[in-house]
Amino acid sequence: MTEKRFLSFVLTEGLLLLVLGICMLMLPKITTITFGLMLCLAFIIYGGYKVINSFLTRNYTRHFVLNMLIGLLLIAAGVFLFMAPMFSLVLITSIIGVYFIAESISSTAFAIQNRKTLYFWWADIFVSVMQFIIGLIIIAGLPSTALWIVGVLAGINFLISGAVMISMYISTKYVYS
Repeated sequence: MTEKRFLSFVLTEGLLLLVLGICMLMLPKITTITFGLMLCLAFIIYGGYKVINSFLTRNYTRHFVLNMLIGLLLIAAGVFLFMAPMFSLVLITSIIGVYFIAESISSTAFAIQNRKTLYFWWADIFVSVMQFIIGLIIIAGLPSTALWIVGVLAGINFLISGAVMISMYISTKYVYS
């Protein structure tokens, strides 16, 4: 593959991510609900695969019953979350909030531990405080934050990723001209 063709793929992906990110930010509730439904579907499909796989490989593994039970549990969880979509969204949002808080604690510990090595260790502390505040906002706002937070976070992620890919294309296309 030539460099120009590769760069055109980078630009295309960047533009696609940028457009999807804007759409997600414009429609965060739809994005969040869709994400919740996709998670339910993933549980059901993977659980079905696990059950079928454990049945087909029962002669080759010792714990096929355990694998089959795990598959059935995944299917049951997927069906339950599909039947109770608000619970699914609150659960996902709670996990995201706890993740932000745990990540802030980990980042703070890392920054303090390496403050003699890193010149700008205090910047990590600043980011950690922001992560902690975001985690608290997410958790304190439940259940209403469950309707939009996943869509907003995914939209921001896609938007930034798209912008980075487009800037990579712009900065490298002159090299190969």
